[in-house]
Amino acid sequence: MIPKATIIVPSTGRTERLRKCIESLVAQKTVFAFEILVIIDGPDSEDVKNLIASEYGSRASLSFDTSPTRRGSPRAKNVGARHAKGEILVFVDDDVAVRQDWLAQIVGGYSVGTVGVGGSEVKGPRSEFVRWVWFLLNGNATGKVTRSGLVVSNFTSEKPAPEQVDCLAGANMSFDRAAFEKLGGFDENYLGTAYREETDLCMRMLSLGRLLFTPSAVVDHFEESLGGNSPLSLRDWNYWYHRNNTYFFLKNVGGAESLYGLRHRIVESLIAFCRVFQQRSLYPLTTMSEGVRDGTKAFVTRREHTTI
Repeated sequence: MIPKATIIVPSTGRTERLRKCIESLVAQKTVFAFEILVIIDGPDSEDVKNLIASEYGSRASLSFDTSPTRRGSPRAKNVGARHAKGEILVFVDDDVAVRQDWLAQIVGGYSVGTVGVGGSEVKGPRSEFVRWVWFLLNGNATGKVTRSGLVVSNFTSEKPAPEQVDCLAGANMSFDRAAFEKLGGFDENYLGTAYREETDLCMRMLSLGRLLFTPSAVVDHFEESLGGNSPLSLRDWNYWYHRNNTYFFLKNVGGAESLYGLRHRIVESLIAFCRVFQQRSLYPLTTMSEGVRDGTKAFVTRREHTTI
């Protein structure tokens, strides 16, 4: 039987969290067939594959793709999409646990003209006040990309009803396979932490149809600080934030020569100054110009290659 959906789980260095994630996935209650595809990177990938397969392989349609070296999140997800058999490609992080009706809620959100459906995240209290203020300033919007290139996520399960959005939560999102393939999947120019990779794909998806946020499709997101896309240091986190955010902005919101580009640099500077106090470190300032420069260079290089 051809699966209705393929759940793709990229994973690096978080074996115990991955086990909990897979446990919640194989427990899904659906009236349609689905498969689970785990993309494991790292020198221990075969050992992790054997461990997971021995525990859960008999309980679900579970398959693997392994690599001894790190591929990066966008490429790992694209590899998963190429191996997938399902009509709907569902992406979750390896540090989530999904609710029992989660997949049914995701698939049930599709209708004519819908190219992507995502769900909500239940997170811990980290930075909760800062997040609350940011959401409040933006009218409690969900999945909104502002004209400055900043993103209002707010993917809370407390939203009363499904709504159309600009983007979906990276840890809990799905796409129509035909639309995904038409766009070429994730942009592999998002390096390091791959920050904004999922928002980039969502912005491109909007050219083909609508994105739907379904709050009843709930995952518990533990946001582990090790493994996955986690940076090696606070300095790395700040650098990749500015590098990838700049690349995303120039590609999807405003070109490097526009007034929007100048405004983006001002916004990046303000963010860096705020994070000096939040992180009690000078890294946000010392890495900002480097990240903006390299993000701009990546955008210009991509544009030159696509116009040749």
